Amino acid sequence: MFVRTLSAARTRRGSLSSATFARAVALDGLRDDLAAAVASGALASGLAIRRENGALEIAGTIAQFEAAEREAAGEAALIFAEAAAAIRRVATPARRLRATRFTVDLEGPVVMGILNVAQESFYDGGRYAGVDRALARAEQMIGEGAGIIDVGGQSYNHKTPPVSEVEEIERVVPVVSALVRRFPGVPLSVDTVRSGVARAALEAGAAIVNDCSGNADPEMASVCAAYGAGDVIMHLKGRLKVREPESYVYGDVTAEIVRFLKERCDAALAAGVHAESLIVDPGLEFGKEPHDDLTIVDRLEELLVLGYPVLVAASRKSFMGRIFALPATELLAPSAAVAAAGVIAGARIIRAHDVEFTVRLVRMLEALASECKRGLVQVAEMPGLQQTERAVGS
Repeated sequence: MFVRTLSAARTRRGSLSSATFARAVALDGLRDDLAAAVASGALASGLAIRRENGALEIAGTIAQFEAAEREAAGEAALIFAEAAAAIRRVATPARRLRATRFTVDLEGPVVMGILNVAQESFYDGGRYAGVDRALARAEQMIGEGAGIIDVGGQSYNHKTPPVSEVEEIERVVPVVSALVRRFPGVPLSVDTVRSGVARAALEAGAAIVNDCSGNADPEMASVCAAYGAGDVIMHLKGRLKVREPESYVYGDVTAEIVRFLKERCDAALAAGVHAESLIVDPGLEFGKEPHDDLTIVDRLEELLVLGYPVLVAASRKSFMGRIFALPATELLAPSAAVAAAGVIAGARIIRAHDVEFTVRLVRMLEALASECKRGLVQVAEMPGLQQTERAVGS
């Protein structure tokens, strides 16, 4: 007899997965008597438990959580049911996005190409301002594989001056209108925190609102609902365009982000936004210090419990530059690392400046994880291969 082990890639699929794939939940705010009952039921079902920072943490397979739910009674049974439901949401992330007339397939990750039409943008400010240059850049990104184009009319860097709503509309709407005419099959996102700008862009044909304030504008969700638009809700601590490091203090950064996003998503649902139109974004670098950003990327999978597609927007951001002491122009490789970590953790939208590079990165990760690897390999001559073979044979 010969005994060998199997990789996680083998055991996480098929009939072995329920027996081998452990998940963990954290239960906050339990009464002492209820916590004791839950802990007892967890141990009886073979689940592992730990008390950490006032929370009861439980880990095990979905089958063990379901067994604990069956055996428990009263409130404890309801808690195990909620825990099992949360684990199922993580295991089966959202697979599509409804955004006005579009249904975006999220079976695999989609790259959102960044199209800044503001002079002040930190990386490519002014390069694509104006309709003609914006159209040319959008055409390039679509050719490179971008599935969504994100149009932004102002920078949220605290070092740049604010832009009025009128000026933001004047920058964004002509570009959106031109893009809709030229590329009617490509969903457009507008990067704004103002419901007035969002309404004008949606009226011009945009399909998604990418709001880095977390729908702080009280009318934003209603506007998205009225147009059936996708609504990207991002976590933000503090105020936009104001750096307040003394307020960027977290006990558990991902726990706080999940609670914030749950509250804002619930409010959006109440305003009429469809559940399949919501996207969540942890807000890397917005109200965080670099070590917080690294922790968020490391624990990104925790956002999947919300049940909505996760968007990662890290491209060229300075939290990576502060690791290497490099400017934004030198941050392609770190951006790729964060994008890869996001895809592996389950993110479904990757926002990027470097579209072709990021699309190839995403497709390679998909190929590595695919169960149909043979079908992905195309039999074709590599560029220059025939010429090299002729040279060798001559």
